[in-house]
Amino acid sequence: MYVNLPKIKEISTPILNDNDAFLIEMKHLRDKGFDKYLFFIDKENNLTIEDCSTISRLIEKTLIDEKLISENDQIEVSSPGIDKPLKLLRQFPKHINKKFSITYTEDEIKKSQEMKLITVNGDTLTFELNKDVKEIKFNNIVFAKTLISFK
Repeated sequence: MYVNLPKIKEISTPILNDNDAFLIEMKHLRDKGFDKYLFFIDKENNLTIEDCSTISRLIEKTLIDEKLISENDQIEVSSPGIDKPLKLLRQFPKHINKKFSITYTEDEIKKSQEMKLITVNGDTLTFELNKDVKEIKFNNIVFAKTLISFK
């Protein structure tokens, strides 16, 4: 069966929107005669296992009904995980007051630092480093990952 990822993404987007979620990344794998579709999603607030389960069932039913996947194919819906970098601007607000490992460009120079996110205003993220404030445009961020704190 031909895999039409743009169509799968197009059909899945309203399901995600209806459940206050958004797609971060979608992957397709072929394994032992079946296709596996991985949807990495997030929400503005906390994403739960129940959210992932509900969305998975809805996407699977819709894609089977639309004959884009077979009943043997697998759908997995999950968050990208705490160990994955943030990719979309809309992921940042729920991480205010968390510490980040961040790589960004400033005057065409790439810099890496650990800083705490204190605000998100439009496409500008404000970080704090040793009581100094640093504003970084989202488009200048190369890599940003929250750091796990055990305090």
